[in-house]
Amino acid sequence: MTSAIKNFFHPVQTCLVLSLIALASCLCSCRSVPVTGRSQFLLTTESYENDLGAESYEEYKKEYPVSTNAEYNAALERCGNAIKAVANDLGETDDFEWEFTVLDSEIQNAFCLPGGKVAVYSGIMDGMENEAELAFVVGHEIGHAIARHGGERMSRTIVQSLGAVLVSVIFENETLDAIYGTGTEIGIMLPYSRSNESEADMIGLILMARAGYDPSASYTFWKRFTNNAEGSSKLASILSTHPCDSDRIKAMEENEPAARAEYNMAPTKYGFGKTFTHRK
Repeated sequence: MTSAIKNFFHPVQTCLVLSLIALASCLCSCRSVPVTGRSQFLLTTESYENDLGAESYEEYKKEYPVSTNAEYNAALERCGNAIKAVANDLGETDDFEWEFTVLDSEIQNAFCLPGGKVAVYSGIMDGMENEAELAFVVGHEIGHAIARHGGERMSRTIVQSLGAVLVSVIFENETLDAIYGTGTEIGIMLPYSRSNESEADMIGLILMARAGYDPSASYTFWKRFTNNAEGSSKLASILSTHPCDSDRIKAMEENEPAARAEYNMAPTKYGFGKTFTHRK
């Protein structure tokens, strides 16, 4: 390509990218996260996020069998409905179509997809002592959903991608492209992911407490759950999507007084709830 043609397309491409960024800014919405009050930037609509959540939820249920463990299913229904009730009081779940499912798998995880689609793997329930510990895990996952962390993550990815195009168009330098990609991932995307996890922990604490479950179960479970995990190096923490376990436990303990105040005001108190038979 001749320099004259390059000089013509260079400003045209730059203007196009800047126009896309401007359009994205016009389409964005700002809202405050329930419980924490943090302002967040969103380019996606709630209905779009919920549709994706419903579609993904069906795929998970096809991939993993629904558990037939009556005790686990009943426990999730009880604490799930209790947390759902206090989450609904926040006024952010009008368009949620709640579902609670125990998936039969050794995976030690849980999730709540946009729209209130909650799933807990039996593998993580095997390590729980009581329903209060389940309430924290479910509250944490629902915290992600009502805080719209999925939409926030998609919005950040859109902006990151537009920035990558802009850098590529302006500088036409592969080294700078790589620096931008690595720099934004380590300096922006991963810290945001860790902050989202910490925020979900805080929301989960408040939700479980308002639902009548003892908030101290949060860190007693997490200490036991991570007891056999190796300590994270500083570099590993920087490159992780989640805060290191010791920081999470410390934050749970520091935030317990606020959650305890909510628990004391709960109209119905379950305490630690029922103890699972595998722990008796």
